[in-house]
Amino acid sequence: MNKNELKKYLDDLVIMYETKEFIHNDPIQFPHRFTKKQDIEISGLIASSLAFGKREKIIEAVEKVHQLIENEPYNFCTNFKTTDRKIFSEFKYRYINGENIADLIEGISKAIKKYDSLEDILTKYDSDEFVTIKEALTGFVDELLSCDNYLLPCPRKNSACKRLNLYLKWMIRKSQVDIGVWEKIDKSKLIIPLDVHVARVSRKLGLLERKANDWQSAYEITKILKEFDPKDPTKYDFALFGAGIGL
Repeated sequence: MNKNELKKYLDDLVIMYETKEFIHNDPIQFPHRFTKKQDIEISGLIASSLAFGKREKIIEAVEKVHQLIENEPYNFCTNFKTTDRKIFSEFKYRYINGENIADLIEGISKAIKKYDSLEDILTKYDSDEFVTIKEALTGFVDELLSCDNYLLPCPRKNSACKRLNLYLKWMIRKSQVDIGVWEKIDKSKLIIPLDVHVARVSRKLGLLERKANDWQSAYEITKILKEFDPKDPTKYDFALFGAGIGL
């Protein structure tokens, strides 16, 4: 199909799949449980960080972490002490263990004692001269986890950073599904969350020719999607999800 036909096809899929019903079977359900900005952004970072594998297993793992932090993300992180790391000692999800979760919680704790909101970290490293979120996201990861931690991969290493880009989409876009509590970053800078599923669909639709599933590929897909909607290219994440069902 030509680009006009592809745009219409994807626009129709966005309408079909970007609905409130999507929330209940997706990890985004967790930040939707909260009303306070800091609770939403911390819950969202935890949920997106574990968003790999089978969806039902992801939800079980994220639920467990929320139980461990007493379903009070901001309060728990604000009062977190090094001795609290033991709370996560029994946690296990695939190759993520309690130490990884404790590192993330400790990183969040240090950050929110320094900044009013996690959004402030991203805006600190953002600039009008940056076309995408890459540079700001690199600074965001460095502030939260200076060590190499699988939960927060860094775009500096050309990782696609699927889960982090998913997190930013949740926080910055405002829709029936995405929460949009961060208002200081332009959503046009967002990069499509690229995983194996999205990469496969994108190649079949002619949005991607590269074989690698890395940051460059995510950028190239987003660049084409930006032709369809310059202000909100990552809205097509829902369309690519939906297209995969039919391909």
